[in-house]
Amino acid sequence: MDSEWRDGVGIPLGEESELYEVDILDGGNVVRTIEVISPTASYTAAEQTTDFGSAQSSLDVKIYQLSAVVGRGYAAEATI
Repeated sequence: MDSEWRDGVGIPLGEESELYEVDILDGGNVVRTIEVISPTASYTAAEQTTDFGSAQSSLDVKIYQLSAVVGRGYAAEATI
């Protein structure tokens, strides 16, 4: 879910710290929210088994950048 200017340079963060929330979805319902301090997150097979009963071949997620001013921004949605 990278964001870059057209010249390939990363977009400035604009926040004092980097913070994201990743919602893991099951049919549109949030089954887990992972808070991370970098643009990468891990969701282990053990966590998937807890949430779904088994490891999943694909996952629907919503990713939010958190702002000190606004809170959660708009979601980037993906199936991974």
